[in-house]
Amino acid sequence: MSIRIQVLLVEDDEISAQAARTLLERLGCVVDHAADGAAAISLFSQQSYDLILMDCQMPRMDGLETTAKIRNMAQGWVTPIVGTSSNLSRLQCLDAGMNDIMPKPFLLSALKMTLAKWTLWEEDFNAGIYSRLSL
Repeated sequence: MSIRIQVLLVEDDEISAQAARTLLERLGCVVDHAADGAAAISLFSQQSYDLILMDCQMPRMDGLETTAKIRNMAQGWVTPIVGTSSNLSRLQCLDAGMNDIMPKPFLLSALKMTLAKWTLWEEDFNAGIYSRLSL
């Protein structure tokens, strides 16, 4: 039996969010979308996620500040947070409490690598599907 990866996608650009959601769902993930940091904090307080993809540059509360607030919440250090940015360095993301960085624009290959690195996601080549295998 496979269990689907729960991803919180924090992205203020609707086109980027839709592209990422489409790719993640194609990879077998269940995706919740937050358009800003406040919405991300609200969703995180209500549900557990296997991974958070965090836009680093958003209006009002950017991804760095949002990450700091999530890290101060119960279970905040359990969930991997991967920053998504076209112009911040990996070091800036790590200093903010993120686990890693993934460049934009969203690419299928980068999402596969991120899922494989930070979750129990596996690609099932025989079935042609993507899944998280239960242990």
